[in-house]
Amino acid sequence: MSITPNIFQMLNAHQFEQVIPAVEKSLRAAAAESSEKLIEAARGIVGWRGFFGNIDQERSSEAYFRSVYRLLQELAGPDSPAAMAAAENLAGILGALDQVEEAIALREKVFASVSERFPPDDPRYMQVLDGLVFLYRRAGNEKKVAGLYRNVRLCEHLAGALQYILDQGAQISSCGQAWSKNCHIWVYFDTLLDCGALIKGLALDPCVRIHDHRGTHEGSERGLKCTVHHDALMGPHPSNASPQTRTITKV
Repeated sequence: MSITPNIFQMLNAHQFEQVIPAVEKSLRAAAAESSEKLIEAARGIVGWRGFFGNIDQERSSEAYFRSVYRLLQELAGPDSPAAMAAAENLAGILGALDQVEEAIALREKVFASVSERFPPDDPRYMQVLDGLVFLYRRAGNEKKVAGLYRNVRLCEHLAGALQYILDQGAQISSCGQAWSKNCHIWVYFDTLLDCGALIKGLALDPCVRIHDHRGTHEGSERGLKCTVHHDALMGPHPSNASPQTRTITKV
C-alpha cells in the first residue's frame, strides 16, 4: 500500500488539517494488513518532507509532522526506522521554527538509531550527523560539535593530516560524501589549507593530490584528496576566502 495521490495533493497544497485524518486512516489500514504494508505506506508518508514558500507555511505543518511521528511510534514501534524517519522530519521543522531544544532531542535520538544501523561512512549516517551539528551550532554548543566530529575516521593516507590540522585549531565545518559516488568522506574546514606545504611537511603519500575547484553555482574549495580511497580534507578556495581566514601550513 503506497501513499495515495490525494494525500500528496493535500500535502503539496498545505492542507494539513485535512490531510492528518487521511494519513492516519491510511497508516492504520496498512498496519491492519501486515507490518510489510505498514512499512510500505510509511515510506511514502515520511518521504514527503515539505516544500514551503514562507515561515507561515512551515508553522502550519508542525501539527502534521507531530501527528505522523506519534502514529508511527504507536504503529511501527518507538525506535523503528519508520518512527526515526518521522522524528527526523519533525526535527527539521522544529529547527526551522526556532524550537531548537526539542529539535536537538529528537535528532539525538535519530543519530543514536542510525549509529546502530549504519557504519560511520554511510551517507545516511553522515547526513544525520551534519544535521545534528547544525542544531548544536544553532544552540552555541561547539563542545558537542567537537565531540561528534572526534569520531570521524579517514583512510591511512589522510588520517595524520586530519589530526595535524585539528591540532592547529581548525574547526570542521561539515563532513560527508561530496559531489558523487567517487567521493568517500570529505571533511571541510573553516581554514585555508596550504596544500603543497602540508604534503611536503607531513610527508604524505604520492596518492594524496591537490584538489582545486573554483565553482560558480556549486561552491569552490581547495584541499587534499586521496586518489586511492577518495577521502579528502578541504578548505575554502583562496579566491573566495575572506582576508581574515587563517591558513594551516607545515614548515
